[in-house]
Amino acid sequence: MSQAQSLSLKAQSFILIPNTHMFAHIDADAFFTSVLQRKNPSLKGKAVLATGMGGGCVIAASYPAKAYGVKTGMRVTEAKKLVPKAIVLPSDFLEACVASEQLQSIIQENASLTERYSVDEWFLDLNTKTGGCPKNLKVWAQKLQSQMLYSTDISVSFGIAPSKLLAKMASDYRKPAGITVLFQTDIEAFLKDRSAEAIPGIGRRRALHAQAHRWNTAWDVANANLEVVQRLFGKPGLSMQQELLGKSIEPICAIPAPPKSISRCRSFRPTGNQEDLCSQLFSHLTRTVLKMRLQNLACQRVTVWLRDKDYKNHIGHDCKLPQSIDTEEELLPYVKSCFSKCFNKGNTYTQVGLGLMDMKPKSFPQYSLFQNPKQLEGCEKIQKALDKVHQKYGRDAVLRGSAIYTHTRRPSQNQPTMYGEILSCR
Repeated sequence: MSQAQSLSLKAQSFILIPNTHMFAHIDADAFFTSVLQRKNPSLKGKAVLATGMGGGCVIAASYPAKAYGVKTGMRVTEAKKLVPKAIVLPSDFLEACVASEQLQSIIQENASLTERYSVDEWFLDLNTKTGGCPKNLKVWAQKLQSQMLYSTDISVSFGIAPSKLLAKMASDYRKPAGITVLFQTDIEAFLKDRSAEAIPGIGRRRALHAQAHRWNTAWDVANANLEVVQRLFGKPGLSMQQELLGKSIEPICAIPAPPKSISRCRSFRPTGNQEDLCSQLFSHLTRTVLKMRLQNLACQRVTVWLRDKDYKNHIGHDCKLPQSIDTEEELLPYVKSCFSKCFNKGNTYTQVGLGLMDMKPKSFPQYSLFQNPKQLEGCEKIQKALDKVHQKYGRDAVLRGSAIYTHTRRPSQNQPTMYGEILSCR
């Protein structure tokens, strides 16, 4: 019997849990395509690609599409080569928010301590359930899974384990609509059956480190030399090892922490027009600053990036600010400086992005000898006035002159056709 088969039998067995802390991770299956399918049931069972705003990038694919090799983040043109008959539709973000709230309300009824990890993922501390952790975890998960499907028409996968990291890995093990329960005695077999790349947080660059040290499985990473792990991944790497071995290090965060960064990018057909790119960039600045100020935050670093015509290489530059800043007028010179260091007049680009980084709660400004207090106070007054207009009439009610180009011109051969947009907070 293989390790995977042995694990499957253990996960499906109806045994009482040991006296240990247990966490659940609930992950909606192909969420954005599932939302489209529940709105239009005729799409169920078909290869559906959900795209970002405008439609250049796949942000979710139905499982029939995934069967052909389509992956999240893939360009639509590449996905269509794999599945020529795939149905490509823009994601319905409003409907997705409705579905997410419906799932959230059901989840909160089943555990006192929950963490909304993203729009389609949740962690639960099962020991905070009324009456304590369920004695039969699989039966409990099956009932909740059925309830969520019946109430929202969205299928979810469950992972249950002694740590959050293991629970997240377990929820991905039998997608879609899977349930994987890991007890301490299952961890070794489970991790030996998963690659190092399957560990959340092991990206492409970290995967190269793992390959270089011959850490082929997640079990190899969990038992790797502590000094080497800390040198490669820092202290979070040591926490990752502990979580992989079933020791809970990361608690449930019921109240989400303020984001450390806010970024926004937009993709389009290849262009080398500097005016086009700057127009997009300044539009990003308006939106990210508005989002930052709504949370009473200020940033200490800005980053700007451009993606080349091959849709692969990113050219970026960042700038550390002299103090925390939260107004467009103060940020603008630094954004322009970063852009000028990225932009090459002879190149063409398919994406421009902006990130406000290293954010912290806004505090009273501390003026330096080289700053004009009246000018900075004026920037704040202008920004407050913009905030009121944007909140009352919408983000595009007042635009920076250089950004109007993006919102008023019709697509032509000289203007890029926009087909993808992402706004993220981390």
